[in-house]
Amino acid sequence: MTSSLPTGTVTFLFTDIEGSTKLAQEHRDTWEALRERHHAILRSAIEVHNGYVFQIVGDGFCAAFHNGGDAISAAVQSQIDLQAEDWGETPIRVRMGIHTGKADLQDNGQYIGYLALSRVSRLMSAGHAGQVLVSLATQDLVRDELPDGTGLIDLGERRLKDLVRPEHIYQIVAANLPVEFPPLKTLDMYLHNLPVQLTSFIGREKEMAEIKRALHEHPLVTLTGSGGTGKTRLSLQVAADLLDQFPDGVWLVELASLTDPALVVQGVASIFALKEEGGRSLEAALKDYLREKRLVLILDSCEHLVAACAQFSDAFLHACPHLKILASSREAMGIAGEAVYRVPSLSFPDPKRLPSFETLSQFEAVRLLIDRALLVQPAFAVTAPNAPAVARVCQRLDGIPLALELAAARVSVLQVEDLETRLDDRFRLLTGGSRTALPHQQTLRATIDWSYDLLSEGERVLLRRLSVFAGGWTLSAVEAICAGDGIESVDIVDLLSKLVGKSLVSADDRAGGFRYRLLESVRQYGSKKLIEHGERERLRERHLKYFMDWTEEVEPRLRGAEQIVWWDRIEMEHENIRAALEWSLSGGDAEWGLRLASATFWFWEPRGYHTEGRKWLTDTYNRISGLPLTPARAKALMLAGWFACNVNAADPLDGWLQKCLEFWRKSGDKWWTAYALVSLGWRFLYQGNASSGRSTFEEAVASARACGDDWILGVSLHGLGAAIERSDYSAARTVLEESLAIRRKLGAKAELADVLNQLGTVAHGQHDEQQALALYEESLRLLRETGSRDFPMVVFNLGSVLQSQGKNERASGLFLEGITLAREIGDDHLIAWGLACLGGVAGGQGESRRAARLLGAAEAWRNSVGEDLSSWPYILADYARWDETARAQLGEQAFSAARAEGRTMTLDEAVRYALERDDA
Repeated sequence: MTSSLPTGTVTFLFTDIEGSTKLAQEHRDTWEALRERHHAILRSAIEVHNGYVFQIVGDGFCAAFHNGGDAISAAVQSQIDLQAEDWGETPIRVRMGIHTGKADLQDNGQYIGYLALSRVSRLMSAGHAGQVLVSLATQDLVRDELPDGTGLIDLGERRLKDLVRPEHIYQIVAANLPVEFPPLKTLDMYLHNLPVQLTSFIGREKEMAEIKRALHEHPLVTLTGSGGTGKTRLSLQVAADLLDQFPDGVWLVELASLTDPALVVQGVASIFALKEEGGRSLEAALKDYLREKRLVLILDSCEHLVAACAQFSDAFLHACPHLKILASSREAMGIAGEAVYRVPSLSFPDPKRLPSFETLSQFEAVRLLIDRALLVQPAFAVTAPNAPAVARVCQRLDGIPLALELAAARVSVLQVEDLETRLDDRFRLLTGGSRTALPHQQTLRATIDWSYDLLSEGERVLLRRLSVFAGGWTLSAVEAICAGDGIESVDIVDLLSKLVGKSLVSADDRAGGFRYRLLESVRQYGSKKLIEHGERERLRERHLKYFMDWTEEVEPRLRGAEQIVWWDRIEMEHENIRAALEWSLSGGDAEWGLRLASATFWFWEPRGYHTEGRKWLTDTYNRISGLPLTPARAKALMLAGWFACNVNAADPLDGWLQKCLEFWRKSGDKWWTAYALVSLGWRFLYQGNASSGRSTFEEAVASARACGDDWILGVSLHGLGAAIERSDYSAARTVLEESLAIRRKLGAKAELADVLNQLGTVAHGQHDEQQALALYEESLRLLRETGSRDFPMVVFNLGSVLQSQGKNERASGLFLEGITLAREIGDDHLIAWGLACLGGVAGGQGESRRAARLLGAAEAWRNSVGEDLSSWPYILADYARWDETARAQLGEQAFSAARAEGRTMTLDEAVRYALERDDA
């Protein structure tokens, strides 16, 4: 349907019933019927003239047309029909606006084209009931081809409430339609001194509505936020929208250039040309002037005069009962009657979960970047190749408008991908703002300098020390790391509160308590200051020590009944852990880094950070390689070996596992001996050596029973059951059920899910598909509850059961999910298994060539990781069945050719082919 609808250059018609809220309240019994009749009239006229109603907001219609002539005809017909209708005592009168601009139609039937949509909305709002207004853009297209019987009256250039360039407005005239209307509701008819803006205002619809509501309820509303968040522009836009509500005007008082607090009153009085006369003070004269006025004062950039602005606001709000003040400042005034509104960053996409590039401009930061980039590079566009870089730029600049505008200016000489890579030196890159702007608004560094210079010495010290954190911090962390050498521990809370109040630190109240963070630009600024003051190495070492101690303290909880809570807390600190590990590799204490990496293993493994976890463990160990093994070093080596146990048969970590096992045996540590044996046992199983695996797990069980720890016993029994399963399903069930009982008692969901999955393979091998299905489903449910990303095998197992029951579509969906997840966690062994599973589905659906290719790719990659299926009987049986089905369908020659094609695919090619799901 949407393929025939207007897109690209679109003419929009927006409508609105004037005074609808009041009408609905006064005519409750008949309003719904009247509104439905209004809807029918508009929809009929729009559709008859080839229009598309893409949204109805309350009683307002939003329609799109291929050309301006049809839009004008629809508007005229609507107005004529509305006036001819017998509305009884409740006449329905509608104002309309028509504008042509660039907009793209989405698959959901909505439009992306903020500038065009906002322009037509403003144009409509400037009119009156029964009036149809047309923009210059539409007039240029239709002036020589106006529908018969219609004409245009030139109403001249007017300033709409968006504060940007004036709009040349025309009014449609036609027979049977009124011609005379009151003056347009544009900025020109109201009292104000709001400046013309040279660029469009982007987004902030939610914020504007909330601020207007707050100003209705409170005499003073202060917009707070860090430098560059757009507080001034937002306050101006809110003020423009309020003009028709304040008969005595809306007045901007720019305070940034004032340096003397005593001049605040004079700065306000000068707006109204007031002077001291007859011995009466200027303050008294201003109070007399404002006492009965209904107006809004916009006090802009109050942070360097915050005390004086607070005194002024308190005094004048008491003296002038109808006065409203809308202030912008990096910190609140702190007086009675003040509502503080923290201006958030513009919304931006998550680069890790990137939406389609066609829908990226739904995010405000992206819209701003595009709009400003087009000013310097008219050919700029978001495309599929550059969309990830666009998203990363918006994220790395925290959605801060000033930073985005400065970045967009560089698009004239840099591709957006190059721009993103240079943001590590953003203070050199993001310069060159408007020469007419205030000095502290011309570069990103100057903006932050302005805030930094207003701080006390203690606040400056703490701010730069906070830059040592990555991704945020808790109060206990900052007290442990940042206190001392000029800051007393007892002063941390007060100093941190002041930095929050001055919008340099953000605070987020979470279930686990308050968490704080710096915007990335402020963090980089503070980091440079930390280096300048010679504190970087000392603070980073404290940071490493703190997170080493913290992770070692919580390590046992990562294996207990509260593991989900603690995994989530580690997730919140993951950026800090990474930063600490980087420091341990580049100059910090290597042993501390090794201990930190080892403790974090119990988070990396279940949450699917296999590749990353292995890298940190091996890299930190390599810094001290060659030194004699200690318990900490042996622990790190062995945990790195665990990550390798199911990845590659020839992995050098095999030797490490044996080396660590020997160390633990000699040390007499039964717990770690058991864990080393478990790691080695699984390694044997993946290599197809079930006999060695079984004997190794038997030794692990003995060591676990000797140390008396239920957790390690449950792990060891699980491994032993998996080994026995290769030859005796009944005996395997007995061992696994003991492991299951232990794990249910301990209450750790992840470990419980693992043994349920293994019991499912036993049931599957015994052809008890219903029990296998129940066990796999319970396992998958538990793993999803934990937030684990380490469940591809369960997904594949569940899919295999469903496939055997002929439920190919559901099985295929699970296999695709499993392959995607296995790719994310870097498990080539599971990718190969998933490719084979999809090959089985393809064969079952008659897609024999696709089946042969997928089975060939699976075989090639299974061989590359050294996996021998001879010790996995039910998997081997599945492979054989799938292979035979495809071979029978294709014939030997065609099957061999297709299978060979699959074997030559790279892993990326094979995965891409699997995910496409189309038979070539």
